[in-house]
Amino acid sequence: MKKTMLLLAVIVMAACSTSEENQVIISGQVYNPAGDMVEVFYYKDFITNSMEKVDVPLDTNNGFEAFLPMEEPGFVYVSIPPRTIMLYAKPGAVLHVAFDAETRDQLPTVTGDNSLESSFILSYNIEVAEKFNQSELFGKARELDWDNFTDYIEAMYREQKGFLHAYPDYEALDADFTSLMSANILYGKYVWLLQYGLYYDFLHPDGPALPDSYFGFLEEAADFRDELTRSRDYFTFVSMYVEHKAEAVEGVSRNDLHFDTAQELLSGRSREFAQAQIVISALSFGDFEEGLALYHRFSESVVSTDIAEIVQGEYEIQKALSPGMPAPGFTLTDINGAEVALDDFLGKVVYLDFWASWCGPCLQQIPHAKELKKRMADQDDLVFLYVSVDTDEEAWRNMVADREIAGVHVNVPGFGHEVPSSYNLRGVPTFYLIGRDGNIFDNRPPRPSQETIDEVLLSALRK
Repeated sequence: MKKTMLLLAVIVMAACSTSEENQVIISGQVYNPAGDMVEVFYYKDFITNSMEKVDVPLDTNNGFEAFLPMEEPGFVYVSIPPRTIMLYAKPGAVLHVAFDAETRDQLPTVTGDNSLESSFILSYNIEVAEKFNQSELFGKARELDWDNFTDYIEAMYREQKGFLHAYPDYEALDADFTSLMSANILYGKYVWLLQYGLYYDFLHPDGPALPDSYFGFLEEAADFRDELTRSRDYFTFVSMYVEHKAEAVEGVSRNDLHFDTAQELLSGRSREFAQAQIVISALSFGDFEEGLALYHRFSESVVSTDIAEIVQGEYEIQKALSPGMPAPGFTLTDINGAEVALDDFLGKVVYLDFWASWCGPCLQQIPHAKELKKRMADQDDLVFLYVSVDTDEEAWRNMVADREIAGVHVNVPGFGHEVPSSYNLRGVPTFYLIGRDGNIFDNRPPRPSQETIDEVLLSALRK
């Protein structure tokens, strides 16, 4: 009996130890919060940008404590309106942070495990990263010619790298952390140089042609190593590098072209990261059969189990939303207060439009949709069903009224609602065409502005 009890105690202790080792505990104190919930999260992968996230309420003293599963070291974000701060943690870490939610330039205080690295990244973001934010850099890209832009980005790189190496406690920083920061700083530079090159004609339509010599930095940048895949900036660079190197071939689709280019130029996890993103993009936004073919090619060669599982999961999601599969049902309240269910339209064809009042491309489709409805005026069995993801219900109602958008209108508060989630909504506008039988007829139907939309709708109506 004693032996049994001892064995159980060992098992329980081991289980507790494993649990503690695979999580981080972040507690904190928030001053001047605009809400009563704190969101603590990190990105599990850069391919899908999926997050591990917990939401915890503030207590009566505006304190919180969050337990977050975490198996690898990396950046963790603590967010409460209107501020999000960035920390660094290793599995098993226990940190405490205090910050003012209203004042973005006030440095939070951090104590506990990885407090030194977290204090660095907080200082770095306020003193350096904010100085070179995206808005500032895009402004410089539009303003400067190519040689001056190169000089500006090199100066940015020197300042960022200098801030890291001049940090008073640099030698005491965790080696994994400094390695990750160095990779982010270096490939952040390369990302902006390459991005400028890719969009030069758009940014400077009246400027002189960009010389081929501009891309000379790629010889140095193309140092593809598996350990660098922990860096988001490296991952971004690899994807852009493939786009830059891919040369159009007549009769070959963009996704196939990029997949083959990655196969030729990359190796190891870098290749698998790039190809995984290409496959998921093809499955999510392109022709499903084309995406399926790429998925099978990828599955035959992928070695990294974690990457294979990410792509497998995305494939399963898209397969469930492919033509012939049942359209996910829902019941919502329409703009007039009446209950509307997708099943109400069985026997009819439903052109399902996910949109938002703040979405420019969505609004661009409205006049085309009006013309489409005129052309389809005699098709009584065709339903235009709009699902808005506006979190501001008044803005949704006003837009429907102001633009006189005819159709059935329902609203859900954001992408996290179960209806957009069930359709794997990644952005708006997104369209689905649902047949008379309630199954998905086309999961990538043309937009109202596209020439083939009439043909596709009539084909569904004939079924």
